[in-house]
Amino acid sequence: MKLEKIEGYFDCRKFKSGLSRNQREFNNYGERINFSVGFADEFLPAEIAEFANKSEKSGINYVNFKIFPKNCKFYLSNAKPIQCPEYQVIDGGKFLVNLSFNIKHGKGTEPNGCYVNAIQIIRRTDNIFDAVEDGDLNVFEEKDPFAEKDSIDEKLKNVKIDNEPEEKDLPF
Repeated sequence: MKLEKIEGYFDCRKFKSGLSRNQREFNNYGERINFSVGFADEFLPAEIAEFANKSEKSGINYVNFKIFPKNCKFYLSNAKPIQCPEYQVIDGGKFLVNLSFNIKHGKGTEPNGCYVNAIQIIRRTDNIFDAVEDGDLNVFEEKDPFAEKDSIDEKLKNVKIDNEPEEKDLPF
């Protein structure tokens, strides 16, 4: 099954009950990671509805897509294959992706859930803003209009220090 242009979050840490996500340790590289996607009721695909966990607070249905980096292919937005990114780089990050996955219906220790075969990472969406073409990138580099024209360093270059005593007669 394929889902295109969906946003979700990577979780690359070991689960431990009672600890917040930031307090948990990272999985070893190559171990399973999750990509969690939130769906409103009307957008939740029927095929994955049984794997959704509904949030009591927000009413959003969250589905965990399981990723085993050894069995999953990663692609950039230009369809160029890449290695799985380092966990510290993607953990907790929000990304727009395309997913190709299988659904497994297992019991007990058998595989059960949504298993990703390939993921195309389109872009990171942590930043809610898009680039603005005519923006001023030097907005904070403007000089203070009340500042002196020459910097301290420039003034020090023009100072002459004369350590030679003047030849004057002493008053006594």
